[in-house]
Amino acid sequence: MRINQRWFVWLVLALCVLAVPAAVLTQSAGGQNAESKDSSGSSDSLMTRFKDHIQVVRLSGMIIDKADHSIFTSSVGSSNNALKELRKALKSKKVKAVLLRVNSPGGTVPMSQEIHEAVLQLKAAGKPVVVSMGDVAASGGYYISCGADKIVANPGTLTGSIGVIINLMNFKALADKVGVEPEVIKSGLFKDIASPYKKMTKEEHDILLALIMDSYEQFTTAIAEGRKIPIEKVKTIADGRIYSGRQAQKLGLVDELGSYSDALALLQTITKERYKLKADLAVDEDDDSGILSSLMEGRTALTPPGATSPLDKLIPSQFNPELNKQPLWLMQ
Repeated sequence: MRINQRWFVWLVLALCVLAVPAAVLTQSAGGQNAESKDSSGSSDSLMTRFKDHIQVVRLSGMIIDKADHSIFTSSVGSSNNALKELRKALKSKKVKAVLLRVNSPGGTVPMSQEIHEAVLQLKAAGKPVVVSMGDVAASGGYYISCGADKIVANPGTLTGSIGVIINLMNFKALADKVGVEPEVIKSGLFKDIASPYKKMTKEEHDILLALIMDSYEQFTTAIAEGRKIPIEKVKTIADGRIYSGRQAQKLGLVDELGSYSDALALLQTITKERYKLKADLAVDEDDDSGILSSLMEGRTALTPPGATSPLDKLIPSQFNPELNKQPLWLMQ
């Protein structure tokens, strides 16, 4: 029985390897047909990236510096992948503009700042950047967006949530009830700051508040500079509340209301004016997914709950996608 399973595994892998060239050829041929039919210039052809074009970069989920595990896991939309794609667009002479599709509730402060800086570098290089907001582009998602040339949001997009927060829990009262007494050995007075097993002192609270407010100042300053809004006005609307796309437009946080297609059309217009072009540029919307991500999805779909697939012996469990764990120090 083990021999049969081993042969089955190798048969499946051989079929996957053979399927890759066929998929590439099919995608290329399909892209060429689509290019001749799509007036917006959008194309799935692999040849698009070898000529002047608009690059689409997707950012979705938590904004956090979490390395992509392997080729077995799709990294499309992850923070690291989006940052990598923006940097590649900056270096490529063929990329003339970038459409950044944001669908994120926010994330950590440093990672949001890194991606925001990558957007600013593209602008400084003369490459227009337009943000298309999806379901949500809040907090860190808005931090990144505010650096773009233009922001387009759906009327019902959730955005805003401008602020910084540290989420803490304190178990001291519960520990006292059950008789748990922590023993802490530390090198400095504040080394166990925010410990859940002791009551926070006023001095500790003030230290964390100063940290939060410093990050908040950086956030609001970036918005004021990116959106050309006085810092005093920014702070009146940067109290953590969320806004719909339509509300955000009235406040000056968003330029136009529209869909992904509307954002792309706007970017085409900006690009033609920037480069004195008469026709729309081709658009590279291809996602660089993990090669075996579809194999992983197929394995999950075809294997009944509780059953063991032969592929489980070949592909370790750590290669399976995992949900991002939410850190404490967030832009929310």
